[in-house]
Amino acid sequence: MRLKPFCIAIWIISWWLWPVHIFAQPMELSLADYDRLLRATYAAAQRGDLLELQTLAAELTAINQVRMPDGQTAHVDHRWLAEALAPSAPDTSAIAARLGALIDALPPSTAVVTDALKHWEAVLNEPPFNRDQSESWFTHFLDWLLDGLADLLPDLPDMPVTPTPGDPSWITPVAWGILAITALLFGGLIFFWARNMRRALRPVVGIAESGVEAEPVTFSQAQRMAEAARRAGDRRNAVRYLYLAALLWLDEQKLLSFQRELTNREYLSRLRDQPPLYTQLTPIIATFEAVWYGLQTIEEQAFRAYEQQVTTLIGQTGTKYEATA
Repeated sequence: MRLKPFCIAIWIISWWLWPVHIFAQPMELSLADYDRLLRATYAAAQRGDLLELQTLAAELTAINQVRMPDGQTAHVDHRWLAEALAPSAPDTSAIAARLGALIDALPPSTAVVTDALKHWEAVLNEPPFNRDQSESWFTHFLDWLLDGLADLLPDLPDMPVTPTPGDPSWITPVAWGILAITALLFGGLIFFWARNMRRALRPVVGIAESGVEAEPVTFSQAQRMAEAARRAGDRRNAVRYLYLAALLWLDEQKLLSFQRELTNREYLSRLRDQPPLYTQLTPIIATFEAVWYGLQTIEEQAFRAYEQQVTTLIGQTGTKYEATA
């Protein structure tokens, strides 16, 4: 009976220490998944969605380690996020700025590139790119003909290295036949090459004649194409055209030179001396990369928040901007 209180005390101590042992175990996440979680939390902070932000913050706070592409692990600590969300009215702008800095500090991940390559692979497997690579009847015919000519070559008579001018005796009927067949093959190859080139160019001509708009070169064109994509339910292209509209607007206002060969990070680096503009363009680029390169689905509410970010940027950097939505 004296052992009973002792056993109860051991059970109580074990009951209290067991959760500590469980939660002390490090929670690991891959770099690609960690990057997606950071960007989702960043987008929620930008929208001011406290409910989603608190949910995602709980996931981030539970992470202790991040697995790098080379197999090494890096320790992370997001207790600051829980502390920032503790007040009744947390500063979501400051949280978003700190999350954005974390995203910029991340090492490059291959997840976005891999997803983009899969997307392009799916596109290239559709017409007109997925042309049948199997050998045609003409290729089989050429193989058969060349094999036959190879069988005839050992039977050709010896020809003098320097033929006598005016003496055609060295040109045998077999040689004439080979020359004629070679000329026919050469002509046939030119014919089929020209026909294939005509087929390849036909879709391009059709697109040019159908009046389809090319890439926008002005702010108004990008704005119009974004509105058309949104009405068609294509929010992914609408996000891209809105981003182009923002860049073209800044170019027209002489605030940022628009050059298609520049990357998104290069655009941001050119705005380091303009902190307000840098802060406004950063979440726009983050959403665009997640939707366009990361192939993430953007819901209507998130799209409207993104559209409002572009509207605010344009409204604060030039004349009054009237949203098309």
